[in-house]
Amino acid sequence: MRLKIIKLWVIIASLVFVSTEFLSALDFLTPFWIRLFWASVLGTALYGSFATKTQRTSLFTSFLAPVRTFRQLPRSYRILVVVSTIFVILPLFFLAIYAPPNNVDSINYHLTRVVCWLQNHNVKHYPTFHVQQLYHNVMSEYLLLHVLALSGTDYFLNLVQWSAMIGTVFGIGLISKELGFSLQNQVIVGVLQLSLPIGILEASTTQNDYVATFFFISFLYFGLKILDNFTWNNASWMILSLAWGGFTKYPIFFYAFPYCLWIGFQLLKKQGLKVTFSLFCAAFLCLILVFMPFFWRNYQLFNNILSPSFGHPLFVENIATERHGLLYPLSNAVKNTGLHLGLPNSAWNAQIDNLITHVHQLIGISINDSLISLDIYRTQFVIQEDMSGNFLMFISCILASIWLLFQKGHSKFKGILICTIIGFLIFCTAAKFQLWSSRTHMPLFAQGVILVGLFLSKLPKNRKVSISFLFVLAALPYVINNFNKPLIPIRYASKYLLGYIPRHLCVSIEDQESSYQNVLGTAYDFEKREPCFPLKANPTYSERRDIVAKLGDLGYYQKENEHIFKHSREHYFFITDKEYPSTYSEFTALAKLIPQATQTVGLLFNKKLGFYHYWSILNRQLPSTWEMKYVLCHKEYLALPNASRIFAYEYVFCDDERLIDKYMSKDDIAAIYRTKSLVLLHLKRPSSKYYFITQ
Repeated sequence: MRLKIIKLWVIIASLVFVSTEFLSALDFLTPFWIRLFWASVLGTALYGSFATKTQRTSLFTSFLAPVRTFRQLPRSYRILVVVSTIFVILPLFFLAIYAPPNNVDSINYHLTRVVCWLQNHNVKHYPTFHVQQLYHNVMSEYLLLHVLALSGTDYFLNLVQWSAMIGTVFGIGLISKELGFSLQNQVIVGVLQLSLPIGILEASTTQNDYVATFFFISFLYFGLKILDNFTWNNASWMILSLAWGGFTKYPIFFYAFPYCLWIGFQLLKKQGLKVTFSLFCAAFLCLILVFMPFFWRNYQLFNNILSPSFGHPLFVENIATERHGLLYPLSNAVKNTGLHLGLPNSAWNAQIDNLITHVHQLIGISINDSLISLDIYRTQFVIQEDMSGNFLMFISCILASIWLLFQKGHSKFKGILICTIIGFLIFCTAAKFQLWSSRTHMPLFAQGVILVGLFLSKLPKNRKVSISFLFVLAALPYVINNFNKPLIPIRYASKYLLGYIPRHLCVSIEDQESSYQNVLGTAYDFEKREPCFPLKANPTYSERRDIVAKLGDLGYYQKENEHIFKHSREHYFFITDKEYPSTYSEFTALAKLIPQATQTVGLLFNKKLGFYHYWSILNRQLPSTWEMKYVLCHKEYLALPNASRIFAYEYVFCDDERLIDKYMSKDDIAAIYRTKSLVLLHLKRPSSKYYFITQ
């Protein structure tokens, strides 16, 4: 059953890709044609499944298999599965449906690009204020596109990542089975993967890291299969999994590269040059076919198949490292390791900071060298979808790896360990350090879970089951205390209980000049901005609790007492905004001023990047054919076919009133409605004009 689910995932991804690119080429990428495509696929699949009595019996037997397997488990393992399901899987399923897709990246590009594709009826590049919407990998968004088009609602979008989490757990179980684990130990490994903190947080979002991790684990499973017994069937599944993983997120290629070498050398030795070369050619051809349309779109706009290069008018970032040598990957490796060492204890985190700083002093490299780092390093503990660490699992992986090195045999496990280390070093060599890189470490931890599972398999049954329960218990705060979608409002209380204060106080200048400096001037150094205000010293426990209380009185922890049942679902689209909750009430007040017959709304943005949350709310009150698009962009976009599509907007949302004076004529404006953060313009007549960004 697990294998069928994994193959089904890969098949669905393949169908999504082919149909998306085909319909896009014809400008038919609309909900109608997507639904028609899947209706034909479903009809064909049902006919094939129920065509004969034997097939119907086989299908029924497949559904009963998990139940029989569950009954075979000892009682303590069944309890472990039930507890994991009740306290992790089901709450995350609920959150995935009930909570809106409100992650910052989801708003800025994951979902905004999906809306733009549906409006344009294709996935070709389009005028945008946020160029990352165009060149960041797209496989996960293709899946989101089909879910949105089929359902007509965003209630099911988060389920893509939730399903990827389940698929990854199944994949890890299959890998452990392939490596000789018993059924009980397969359960242990699955629970370990399920309890990964950053994975839990990602499972109810529309980001793409769990989707990428699933395809990587699928690639690894089929790769390990052909190490022992090469078949073109398993090789085909391996190639497709690698293609979809890389098409979701480029770092998958970093982690997969050492396995490709391992598999290649083993095949060369066992199968000969002909088979090995044929497999390489098949994989290369598959990657070319998958990436070619996407690369071509990039090249047409950026003159580069990946992204705008430095010097191009649309250049905004360079994620690749710009210094090379033995010590620079070491620097990034140390900092990436530090992302998983944070605890809810300021003194501990300060010690880790000092340690990592000392290591950089020893190797003679600046810790925040901009040529190998995008962010300023700091050790932190957060329960948040973008940058949470995996302390317990990280320590377990290190201990299991050290233990493995002193064991005889276990050649495949040692091969996995070596490939994991090499993949991590490639990642640290190729990509600049970023504070949110713990998300891109998920494939590393998926491999590490296998090693921890091997270590636990050598322990007595009661002990390894108890340790598994410990991992589930440690995972619960990440289930119920996700900053973007908290189930229970305990964040402030837990910080007060632990005396956990921010080592760097980040507040606006207005707040700094008024109350914050007066109340906390003895604790924080307001003369320094790094970019936030650092602690002057390490306060005692009682002093830290006093600081937490003062911060609470100042409103610093306003969001810490939120829970998803407190307000409406759409309210929590705005929880990550700096001015929350006022931004929600401001937008909804302006939205009510837009007549229900309105067909077009333009966006004149200077600070905000994505608009999915605005679109989702307005989509409930405007006609199904309405559109929302950027009207401020770089002139280079005008060469795109999508820029010539007729878009005559009647209203304009603006986040900086200076843009109105800079770009628009007052004679064209019928009315202006203002709030603190947004401006709504009603035009006298529809306009199809684009405004070009100037320096």
